[in-house]
Amino acid sequence: MNFKTLSVIPFSILALAGCSTETTESSSVKTDAIWADIYVTSQGEDSRVIAELNVSSRNGNNIKLSDNDKLQATASGVTKDLKIDDSLLDIDYRATFNVAGKDTDFTVTFSRSETNDVIKTNLTLPAPFNIITPQKNQSFYKKDTIEVNWTADTATDTRLDVVLTVRCKNKEGNEQSIVENFRDIEDDGNLKIDLSALEGFEQDTLNTKQTCEGEVYIERIRYSPVPEAYVNGSRARAIQERYSDAFEVRLSS
Repeated sequence: MNFKTLSVIPFSILALAGCSTETTESSSVKTDAIWADIYVTSQGEDSRVIAELNVSSRNGNNIKLSDNDKLQATASGVTKDLKIDDSLLDIDYRATFNVAGKDTDFTVTFSRSETNDVIKTNLTLPAPFNIITPQKNQSFYKKDTIEVNWTADTATDTRLDVVLTVRCKNKEGNEQSIVENFRDIEDDGNLKIDLSALEGFEQDTLNTKQTCEGEVYIERIRYSPVPEAYVNGSRARAIQERYSDAFEVRLSS
């Protein structure tokens, strides 16, 4: 169980933790020294393709594409250049597609001018889903059980992760979050979370006169083979992710 004094950080940002803020031009790096993190993420209406390249490992220097190197993505017959995004003090490349359906195929191509390398990564979106419960403005006491329900799936090549985040106020007025992770659980559409098992609600620092705000995050992940051209440990995956409506958790009855 994790206790945080700040709001929960989305998985996509957590993935950046520990990365270098230094930058190296891609023309200075051989292909077999490039670590790649390539993924597609969708919340149901469209899909974002994101590619991050680092030197040697996820903690290595960020790689910035030289003029003649290119990252492109193709889906449903449409090809787009991935554009640089450095808004989080980290460099990655992104494109958005107006597709988000089950089994939509994406191909991310890294083309290198000097060596004529063309590296293709294939990804396939898992089935979309909806979070049915908890619903907006539902109220729970800290000893209740939350029923989390979503649209189940029978695919055997996907993984389902769930994160419960409850944001409370401490006696000094600052936010203090309780975060519980449920990794690689059965995708049967139902998860019971016993709030009484979360020790964080008994912390003396919490302001029990104020209600807490809860949220459930679910991601369904399909991993893909990583091209051998990239450094070992590189990653490729396609994700359907959803956030529940906010609900309240009462610390006093």
